[in-house]
Amino acid sequence: MARFSVLEELHAKTEEHAVRVKIVRKWNTMIRQRPAACVMILGDEKGSTMEATLPRDVVLPKGIDLEEADWFEIYNFKLIRVIELVRPTRSKYGIKFTQATSFRKIQPIVDSNFLELANFTAVLKGHSHPMYCIDLCGAMVAVGELQQLQELGAGEIYSYQNTRMEFTLVNTELRNLRCVAYGKEAVTLSEYYRNSRAPVDVCVLRAWRIHWGEGGFRYVTNLEGCSEVLFDHDMEEIKKFKSKIPIIE
Repeated sequence: MARFSVLEELHAKTEEHAVRVKIVRKWNTMIRQRPAACVMILGDEKGSTMEATLPRDVVLPKGIDLEEADWFEIYNFKLIRVIELVRPTRSKYGIKFTQATSFRKIQPIVDSNFLELANFTAVLKGHSHPMYCIDLCGAMVAVGELQQLQELGAGEIYSYQNTRMEFTLVNTELRNLRCVAYGKEAVTLSEYYRNSRAPVDVCVLRAWRIHWGEGGFRYVTNLEGCSEVLFDHDMEEIKKFKSKIPIIE
């Protein structure tokens, strides 16, 4: 019987690997407008997360679909060192699936969305390392217009790839962070905000990147692929935020 490891126990010298994890986030990396690999963020019962890659040439077993929010037992995979300059998790290792990797869908082990919400003050003071993406929850204010960064081609109304939108995220202590969204996230935020009738628009930014300027913090922005914006009003983080809203008009 396989011994299941938690993600933080995995290291390159381990010969056989088996984990029980949830697919927290999933996206495709592109090369020359073609999918190169499917990349995921996995989370385990201890709350740890790790990046995983399904190469384009690895075919999943029949009947296996790796969907977000599903839990799996996963066996026989490789561990690789993560070398990206900006990372969606703090783990120095990543999982690489191979043709020998096997999967078994299981019932959820813990009810977790694997968000680690960053403290606004800590970000502004430079205590959050810009190498690692952060999660943020706050109210949207000072929302700008959706901008096109390049001229549109004939017949184009707008282009997802070349859109940009500025806004500010405010916490319950009235600390604010300047944010810039690009691409799909910019369109998602703009459409939600323009159509919303709520007195306060609260969102969660998952896996967003910190940008630094010469004097310190500049803004946070989405990282292509892994970042997302959440407006789920049943999320515990949004409920907690809204329970403290009297100070925000």
